[in-house]
Amino acid sequence: MSLWINYIDQIFLYAALALSLNLLLGYAGQVSVAHAAFGAIGGYTMAFTTQAHGWNFLAGTLLGMFLAFVIGTLVALPALKLTVEYLILLTLAVSSVILGLLIAIPDFGGTYGLINLPQASLFGWHLQRPEDWLIPSFLAMVIVFAVCHRVGESPVGRVLKGIREDPVATQALGKNVFAYKVFTFGLTSALAAFAGAMIAAWLRLSTPGVFGFAFSLTVFAIVIFGGMANLVGSILGAAVVVMLQPLLERVIDIDPGESGYWQLVVYGLALAVLMRLRPQGALPEGFSLVRWVRGERGGKTRIEMDHDWVPATVRNVTEHVDAELPVAEENRRERAWHDAPVVLQTSNVSKRFGGIVAASELAIELRQGTITALVGPNGAGKTTVFNLLTGAIPPDSGSILLNGEELIGLDPDRVARKGMVRSFQDVRLFNRLSCLQNVMMAVQHQAGENFGTLAVQHGKVKRTELETREKAMGWLGFVGMAEFADVQAAALSYGQTKLISLARVLATEADVLLLDEPASGIDTKWVDTMLELIEQVRDQGRTVCVVGHNLHVVGRLADHTYFMELGQITAQGTIAELTNDRRLAEVYFGTS
Repeated sequence: MSLWINYIDQIFLYAALALSLNLLLGYAGQVSVAHAAFGAIGGYTMAFTTQAHGWNFLAGTLLGMFLAFVIGTLVALPALKLTVEYLILLTLAVSSVILGLLIAIPDFGGTYGLINLPQASLFGWHLQRPEDWLIPSFLAMVIVFAVCHRVGESPVGRVLKGIREDPVATQALGKNVFAYKVFTFGLTSALAAFAGAMIAAWLRLSTPGVFGFAFSLTVFAIVIFGGMANLVGSILGAAVVVMLQPLLERVIDIDPGESGYWQLVVYGLALAVLMRLRPQGALPEGFSLVRWVRGERGGKTRIEMDHDWVPATVRNVTEHVDAELPVAEENRRERAWHDAPVVLQTSNVSKRFGGIVAASELAIELRQGTITALVGPNGAGKTTVFNLLTGAIPPDSGSILLNGEELIGLDPDRVARKGMVRSFQDVRLFNRLSCLQNVMMAVQHQAGENFGTLAVQHGKVKRTELETREKAMGWLGFVGMAEFADVQAAALSYGQTKLISLARVLATEADVLLLDEPASGIDTKWVDTMLELIEQVRDQGRTVCVVGHNLHVVGRLADHTYFMELGQITAQGTIAELTNDRRLAEVYFGTS
């Protein structure tokens, strides 16, 4: 009986380590193969302090967690600016360095490690037998599960999922992507150290073999098999992986000396089959055993589309609106544009990429409560202008003032928090998140997006989350997509993704909106829907800048239009004035 309880202890402890990796890998999308090495920091710290200095194993564990957090944070500073491929290589190198240092330090036992550790005791309770470890190992798993669930299934977790899906789009919504990555890496390193210390105390030894590369692969296998971004899946994965050994040795009757090799074979085959038949793992993201037992299936990932469907709030939109406004109306809007106060002003903004001039001495004004259009042929640099305005690309020279405040030198997240956000021509929704989650991501000043507030102010976080949901549902209703709130973004048609993208930008409540080709690539029945929504945004007093090729779009929306050629503003005025210029028409349409 003790033998089987020992396996249960092992399941709990392995699950604790896998849960912390799942938070980093499954939720934040950060691939690290150094996780077992951070477990070694906890295991060796606990072992050394208890064996050499007589500390209680809990005190040594806390010290190990602190060291792992500091080291993990320092490693993350350069590591998380790398692409996934280089991140894997760097964390592999970090793992080798950590284990190499532990072996090289004589006080840590060299290649043999620290063995025959003092028996762990917990508040006078001596942990001698597997039965004694059953409750502590279970509590260790529960503690890690609680921390990971609190972070992963919260506004912070929503941001982490956004970073996993598209860090550029997440940063454009005002989230400090790098800070989230660094803290998450440090936190999961500390949790790994906690699990590592518990494993070392349970084994009564801490050696390079316990926390080696093979163990790191085992933890990876647990996470991938169970399902990334599903914490219950990590527990299931730990149970399957741990019980594989007794299955091979006691049921199939393989020699214990050879069972380790057969485990590797089974791991490889199982993962290969799983990746082919069920790449999301045994329990995919969003799957809940409780909901499954109750007969609930959670949020919809697919929905049957009515080809005649139109957004609920704009069912009376006309089939077509003439692109040409009366001359008097155009002149009135142009005068209104000139009379409106300037919100954003650029001067002499230039950018070169080697010998290519992307922008040259740009001078653009966006005025409050108006729509400004930026038009020009392909390759003119229109999207580059948005990248320069939002800090995605730093200009070589010039000035960008938003309400009189200089934006040059600010990262995109800070620009967004100052009150200017953008959409993307290629939409860039978070496909594995629901439409509602996509829009909730954009709401600013959420208490639950702060790690400290999340940890100590549960009531405030809960209230803010309810308010955020209500705001997001309001913007979904505004664009006529409220009925799709629980549908995954990946299941939408292209026109619907454009509407969700608009709702997401609007949810930031930014004063200045930069919309990159909001009506491009969508069915004609969607175009007037989008234009009416943008006009309503202008009527709310917000400032809009639209990049567009379609003269129907520009003619209906624009109060003032800039014409770009080869990175330069070469003309401005009403759309009628620009289209009546024969030279500009030749540049734009390739005809004379």
